[in-house]
Amino acid sequence: SKSHNAADRGDYEAGVRALNNMLDVASPEQLPDELTANKPLVVLERAMLLQAQGRYEWSARDLSAAETELEFLDLTQDPVGSIGKYVYSDSARVYKVPPAERLALNALNMLNYLAMGDLQGASVEARRFTIAREYVESLAKNNNKASPGAFGSYVAGFIFEKLGEPDRALRYYEETLGAGKLQALREPVLRLSAQGRYKGAKLKEYLRELRRGSAAKETQPAGDEPDGEILIILGLGRVPYKIPERMPIGAAIGYAGASVTGNPDILAHSIFKFVVYPELTTPDSQVSGAAVRLDGQDLPTELLTDLGAEIAREYESIKPKIIGAALTRMIARAAAAEGARYLGRKKEGRTTGILAALATEAALTALDKPDTRSWTLLPARMYVCRTRAEPGWHEIKVQLLGKAPQTRPMDVQVKPGGYSVVVITEPR
Repeated sequence: SKSHNAADRGDYEAGVRALNNMLDVASPEQLPDELTANKPLVVLERAMLLQAQGRYEWSARDLSAAETELEFLDLTQDPVGSIGKYVYSDSARVYKVPPAERLALNALNMLNYLAMGDLQGASVEARRFTIAREYVESLAKNNNKASPGAFGSYVAGFIFEKLGEPDRALRYYEETLGAGKLQALREPVLRLSAQGRYKGAKLKEYLRELRRGSAAKETQPAGDEPDGEILIILGLGRVPYKIPERMPIGAAIGYAGASVTGNPDILAHSIFKFVVYPELTTPDSQVSGAAVRLDGQDLPTELLTDLGAEIAREYESIKPKIIGAALTRMIARAAAAEGARYLGRKKEGRTTGILAALATEAALTALDKPDTRSWTLLPARMYVCRTRAEPGWHEIKVQLLGKAPQTRPMDVQVKPGGYSVVVITEPR
């Protein structure tokens, strides 16, 4: 599409204009009167390009507007029939957002408010993230090894740390530990643990490790607050997106297993020997990583969350149900064709029956087109870089790595005892 081609070039303004045309609005400051059909998804895409431009107010508005219209996709609980309607939903239906994307939405909006210096707005979004995360965790356990929403948990921890709520911050930081023991967790966890009372099981273990190691020596004593802090969050690349894919019926039956409803034997008479379903494909990202320098000194940049991998794992875990749903619909079509064959043969003869069966199956198959809509401009990987800094102005240089290398210089001010948040979004 025009928006993706523009984003690939780094021309986010042209991408926004293309999305404005799809929404039938004149500027990014406008929303359609009604967010129906595909429009909530288009608004999500525009929000990412606006964040990439540093237009955080409008990005926040878009994310919030889309959130209220999106339907939550729960493929762990939905029956095969419902999944079939999702897999082959009419394009007029509202986009259903899977768990990893749903949690990323609130996390990305927290960044918008932090970048604007609106700590209260960020805290409201953090609470919305918590509600969504608790709902995801209440569902049947999935096969993902990573802690869901680690990116959002880290940002929420930072928010409540700066709001002076150490216990709540520590709870969020403990959630982040499920995705790994980041260097960007060490100093704040040690400092906050001396101020707060919360000590979860993972947090206790992590603190024991820190106090046995060298991290405690690198940290200022409790009560001796650093001059200030700089938090840099980078969202780079693009997550996998869906495309129509074919799988032979025999392979599909073996893959879907018990997820198939109906008798697959009837497919022996089907004229179609392949199942068409939505499959994920990984885009060729232009930006694959970043290096950060502060006042000429290299800073460690850590992978906070691989959203692309989360989405792929999530999709792979429910793929048998998706294939099962596709086969179930194919079985239903074949049964309808057999009925037409029987009636046609009874009335007009064998040839007419065969033609009636072919016409019926072809007509029904034409209605089944996989829904390949995706939130394509969602960043694939989220990185974090956090450091103490003396009060005053500092020069930051972010070097984007990959096929489209670029250096992003900026000046950042840190107030005494304060903080500054830098958000770099490159969805290309």
